[in-house]
Amino acid sequence: MNNPDKQIFTAGAREGRLDVFLTACLRDYPRNMVQNLIKRGAVAVNGKIRKASWPLEEGDSVVITWPQTAKNIDLKKLIIADNKDFFVINKPAGLLAHPQSPVWETNPSAAAFTGEETLAAAILAAPPKGFDPQTPRAGLVHRLDRETSGVMLIAKNREFQEAMQALFAARQVHKTYNAICCGEVPDDEGVINVPIGRVTGGKIKASGLGREAVTAYKVIQRKNGFSYMELYPRTGRTNQLRVHMNWLGYPVLGDWLYKGAAAPRLMLHSGKLEFKHPFTGRSMKFETPPAPDFIRIWEEKTK
Repeated sequence: MNNPDKQIFTAGAREGRLDVFLTACLRDYPRNMVQNLIKRGAVAVNGKIRKASWPLEEGDSVVITWPQTAKNIDLKKLIIADNKDFFVINKPAGLLAHPQSPVWETNPSAAAFTGEETLAAAILAAPPKGFDPQTPRAGLVHRLDRETSGVMLIAKNREFQEAMQALFAARQVHKTYNAICCGEVPDDEGVINVPIGRVTGGKIKASGLGREAVTAYKVIQRKNGFSYMELYPRTGRTNQLRVHMNWLGYPVLGDWLYKGAAAPRLMLHSGKLEFKHPFTGRSMKFETPPAPDFIRIWEEKTK
């Protein structure tokens, strides 16, 4: 795409509806995303905003003005460390790391019109100093669930991104999570070594047919039917901590998917990230405490 803000197409003979024409032009984009783009008024025909059903005529100029999202996300306020090769943020709960459709990975502009504000869109809209826009996936090295808060590492260039992904794959990145779990876990410490995989219906859960998944844990405090815990994932499976705590019988508070008691949000926070810089070998550690609402909910539940 030569211009990141606008793209122009010229209708040929017998093109038919506007949405059908654009879907054919934007082959990598699903039709519902194209229709969403039209509904948002980002498409003009001969200078006028038109509906999806507008009949095109030969020679019509169709202009897409790619929307800019992340208007409510101030990336600078989220950054807790800024390095030559990467930056680290404290992701708030409720912020999606990236669009759910994989289209944005090959067409970054798609991140701007998925209908949701995402961290990826915020990075692409206002990247920090030194960020290479050619870095795949907006520099994302790993991800956190939408409702999980805390430390996230983002690469500024492809070389560092690939090096960090190799460290994650080799289990040389150490993560510590804070969690409020339902019930009082009896053992002070333990290790959950239970495979995780998708079962019928697509749900991710503990399954003998799944992939290896290992989580260590430590109970910090027990009170009034809840446990304040630290969780240490040794593998990186999707929903691993949530699945494992549910399997143990002590689901994360606020985890509606895995039978946790109701709460304003998922009580899971990425508190610490430790690794050795892949280029310098220097030990790196980044941490951030749980947000005030996390502490408040713990106090309210354990009165």
